[in-house]
Amino acid sequence: MSLLLNIEHTSDIFTQTVKKSIANQPEIQNEKNNDSTSFLTRPDSPTLQTWDQGHPVDSSQQTNLLTPPSSPVTAPVKSDEALFDINANLLAIKRNGNLKAVMSEFEAMKKRSTPLTHYTYDIVLEAHAILRREGFPLSHMFKVYNEMCINKIVPSTHTYSILLRALCRRDVEVQKTIAMLKRQSNRAGVQHKKDITLLESEKNICKAMTIFRKAGESTNEFEVDVFNQLLRVLSHYSNTKEAMFVYERLEHSSASPNASTFAALINLFGRARDLPSSLLYFEIYKKRIETLGHHDSSYLYNALVDAYLKCDNPEGALQVVEQDMTEQGVKLAIIPFNSIIRHYCSIARMSDAEALIGKLESQPELPCPDASSYGPILSAYCQIGDASILEAASRVYKNMIKTDISKAYGNLANYCFLCLSLKHTSMAIRVIDEMRLSGLTPDPLLSERVVLQCVSEGDVSRSIKALDTVIQSMSQKMLFKGSGHLFHTAYEVMNSAKQYLRSSLDVVHAITPLCSSGLPMSLAILLTESFSSDQECLLEAKDYVVLCDSALMLCSKQNSYELFRDILSRMPEDYITGALPSTLISRIWSCLESSGQEDILNLWKHQLNTCSESLPLLSESTVLSQNIMAAIHQGHMEKATEILKNMVAIDEVPVPEVMRDAIALTGKQGCLDVSLVLYNLSLDAYKNLDLESQNKAIHMATNSILIGYAQQGNMLEAKKYYEELKTMGCFPDGNGYASLLLGSAQCATDEATDALMIYDEAKRHGVKPTTFFYNVILSRLSKARKLDNVLNLFEEMCQFKVPANGITHGTIIAACVRAGSEHNARHYFNQMLSCNYQLRVGPFNHMMQFYVRQQPDRMRVLNYFKEMRCHNVKPSSYTYKLLIEAYASIAPYDMPMAHRMLQDMAQKDNLQPQATHYATLIYAYGTLQRDLQSAERVFDGMKKAKIHTDETVYQAILDTLISHGELARAETIYKSMTKKSTSPYIENLFIRGYGAHCQIHKAEAVFKAMSDDKLGVNKNIVVREPSTFEAMVRAYLNSGMIAEARHVLDLMVQRDFPEKVVAAVTDLMIE
Repeated sequence: MSLLLNIEHTSDIFTQTVKKSIANQPEIQNEKNNDSTSFLTRPDSPTLQTWDQGHPVDSSQQTNLLTPPSSPVTAPVKSDEALFDINANLLAIKRNGNLKAVMSEFEAMKKRSTPLTHYTYDIVLEAHAILRREGFPLSHMFKVYNEMCINKIVPSTHTYSILLRALCRRDVEVQKTIAMLKRQSNRAGVQHKKDITLLESEKNICKAMTIFRKAGESTNEFEVDVFNQLLRVLSHYSNTKEAMFVYERLEHSSASPNASTFAALINLFGRARDLPSSLLYFEIYKKRIETLGHHDSSYLYNALVDAYLKCDNPEGALQVVEQDMTEQGVKLAIIPFNSIIRHYCSIARMSDAEALIGKLESQPELPCPDASSYGPILSAYCQIGDASILEAASRVYKNMIKTDISKAYGNLANYCFLCLSLKHTSMAIRVIDEMRLSGLTPDPLLSERVVLQCVSEGDVSRSIKALDTVIQSMSQKMLFKGSGHLFHTAYEVMNSAKQYLRSSLDVVHAITPLCSSGLPMSLAILLTESFSSDQECLLEAKDYVVLCDSALMLCSKQNSYELFRDILSRMPEDYITGALPSTLISRIWSCLESSGQEDILNLWKHQLNTCSESLPLLSESTVLSQNIMAAIHQGHMEKATEILKNMVAIDEVPVPEVMRDAIALTGKQGCLDVSLVLYNLSLDAYKNLDLESQNKAIHMATNSILIGYAQQGNMLEAKKYYEELKTMGCFPDGNGYASLLLGSAQCATDEATDALMIYDEAKRHGVKPTTFFYNVILSRLSKARKLDNVLNLFEEMCQFKVPANGITHGTIIAACVRAGSEHNARHYFNQMLSCNYQLRVGPFNHMMQFYVRQQPDRMRVLNYFKEMRCHNVKPSSYTYKLLIEAYASIAPYDMPMAHRMLQDMAQKDNLQPQATHYATLIYAYGTLQRDLQSAERVFDGMKKAKIHTDETVYQAILDTLISHGELARAETIYKSMTKKSTSPYIENLFIRGYGAHCQIHKAEAVFKAMSDDKLGVNKNIVVREPSTFEAMVRAYLNSGMIAEARHVLDLMVQRDFPEKVVAAVTDLMIE
């Protein structure tokens, strides 16, 4: 029975029995431990082995799972009927298939102090088991389980079953993924060691066995499929010892072994290379066959075939298939034959593999070979890689593609790589075509190599055809993941043919599916160079569209406007209205007008006026609307409002889309008074529109004024317009919701919660998400260190085909760094570099910061700084602060180089050293290197240089003095500070120092002078942060005041800080 079906089945049982169970919850009775001598022994078997290093170990070793309580605790009293309704409602939400909704309701229940029973937790755990997206670890599920244990709610047998099934299912996922990554490494030479190590570190089977043993203390009454799943997973690791423990428990339970049990055991001992034991359990199966109910016997015989093969006995396996199965009347399928063929190939017995295929092809009573029959032979030939075997490989390939190849990607890719290595490019392209026709998606690396092979052969037309073929074959998700490879490939193709404009245009049209956010700058440059050098090429309507787009891009970067003159001179008159979208013409118009290119603009105006008079852009309204926008771009706000007033006076209606952008732009620039004037005048003008157009126009204008107020922090006015939109029966767009979140963040206590609430509301109302919308949500989640949410949201962004930009990737990288995920941080950083964004300094700083503070590695810091230089990204003051830290804070310290950074930033990047740079040096000398004299010398030298001493410097020198026990001097300097910030950092230092020197009354005084109210009226009061509570708890513990420390921890819990933060302080109490 599958995991999904079984869990749904148990949910139905739950619905039928929950009323009765809540009314009369039985206590769980502990069963007697079974004596170890009752383990099933196997005759003539080798000693049972523990797990090898690198594999899961005996589950008796420590895991990260919390131990469930031994007995239930009394929950707050609530009527049985009410509890049933609450749990039934949660169950109904789960059945709707929305895991987020389940967790949202679960959190709401906790906030309402609803009594939570093990039935409640079962529903939530089931939701995770069923609705978890494949490929994601079980970390969230086990947070719920650990919380259940912390709350002293006793897991039931059903609870344990959910956890065990989920862990087994996840372990199988991990096994398959690792196998796939290893195949990719062998095929393409790309290493996945870190990914494999990360997957193996989950140790799901270890957790499963820990839970299974714990469950055995109170119950042994699992359904047989739970035992079977454990046995199947354990067989993968050849762990006979743990498997025998599970089987012994099964034999002593009310469940009975079934056919699947014996198949798992036969497989287990085959993998352990213990053929006698496999045969033993096969014989036991045959003796019990009449008691096992209806089942497919071929499943057991297939397991026996695998056991023979694992023990290097293909002759025995063949005998089982050709004699035993036939004599017993077991239906022959292709699966055992494929296993034998695969084994022959693995030991280079290719003639035997081919002979068996020939027998399958020629004897009608045998099953017909399928793709899995030919695949191993094809891959084995490909691994040899010699030209001598190409003919044999091609023959096998031709036979294979006559079958269903929809699951044969790896074998096809191997053959494609072989064709490329032997310069048979045409055949490689045909393989890609076969993949596409069968619904397979070539991976980016394979696609890149196919196209670049054509480029290296100098065949431009074939290169373009190959590029188009691979792009058409790839899914949207794969296109995004492989965009870096594909853009590089497109650049190489275009560069090889840049003297031919038609070829360059064909490349651009081929990569259109990749260019949702515009053509990369490198390709735009090549395209315009081709346009300038090739004057003979006949152009189509769609060609002019990409040329104009490229010209706009170059104008914004290089201030080169002559391209527009050249494009217009070659464009047929009817194309300007018939080929170019009106939005593109508007962008060109605005670009030329705002940049003062009057002569070129007049050429475009003349061309437009000689074309269709009915074109909306040529109307007086459109021209005047564009003039309003141009005036705003040039900073002429009064001119913009004057034009609109004159339009309203003569009943001329401005273009709603233009006014939408004008109102939003003035608001973004902080000119809210102008935004309001434009908004009110627009509403007056829209009265002349029909009702449907009027409502649409008013919605756009109201949404824009809302955005303006929200982005400037005036939430009172923003919410007024939000209510107006709701009164109209509509809601803000994606940018509107993002702006509301930006504004509310200035007064929110939990930005991540607000972000998810706004995200859910926008989705609920069917609002189309935008890049800005996702960027704001991602930013809030990133600051809250909710990495899983960030990555899930980014994946959703890709699925919805919302274009990402440099800010998106910068936010994701920041989230990875905050969460300490080095692998993800490096992955998304490299992905960002491949996406041809306009790079910003932030992501480079994030990576440098990670290797300065979280995983100190000076060489990596300097490598990222070098990468910054290579991409012509200008360092910031913070970049140099990180460089100083890299030299001054990572051993072995290099203080001369740290001081040299102060000179380099001024000489090389025209950046003046600031107080924060000196603070870094003070902290390094005084706190890390314990050199008080040098720290004070830097502090005094900074004063002599007349650099303003800010709080960061005071923090550094106070930290130095306190860590050296100079509390009196620290107090004197603190009193001399003319301006004190509301940051608790300095207060934390004093609490730490007083605690270390047993001056607990002073530490208490500092702590009590602070506040927990972030929204308090007194803006000068210092608000406690998690580090404050940690410092006070440490101070009390240092003085042996356990009760007082626990009281501070309780205060911290009430602040709703992230779980990880509270857990770190809780650990101090345990220590």
